[in-house]
Amino acid sequence: MSPFDWTVRPARPDDVEPLTELKLVVLRPEFERLGIWNPPRHRARFVREFMADETRVVEGDQRLLGCIALHPDGDTTWLRHFYLAEEARGRGIGTALLTEAIGSVTTGSITLDVLTGSRAVSLYERTGFVVVDQDDVDTVMRRD
Repeated sequence: MSPFDWTVRPARPDDVEPLTELKLVVLRPEFERLGIWNPPRHRARFVREFMADETRVVEGDQRLLGCIALHPDGDTTWLRHFYLAEEARGRGIGTALLTEAIGSVTTGSITLDVLTGSRAVSLYERTGFVVVDQDDVDTVMRRD
């Protein structure tokens, strides 16, 4: 797959199930590494938090490759549900999505919660996020 054969579109309500399945596949190694692999819990959380109007879906090769969501909450906007299929990583897609998301937030800070030790931390640091809290499972980062 070249860096040019992917697209981004607004999510639809019926994306919730396929995005949930993709999340479980993509994040399973990280959840297992941290000893928190629990598919029913991960599924329920994604379904509970999914809001189609806040989510952008990445597609390529006629299938879902990932998503990213921005959830306004008071004086911050939460970056949530940002994940890409393994074959879509390392192609600039994540950086492009994150850059677009950052550019779309015009007031306040952007906050995110990433799994502690995830390789995604370096992407967030490169784009100006700093760690504000951390435990054995979660690292909270913010960009003002």
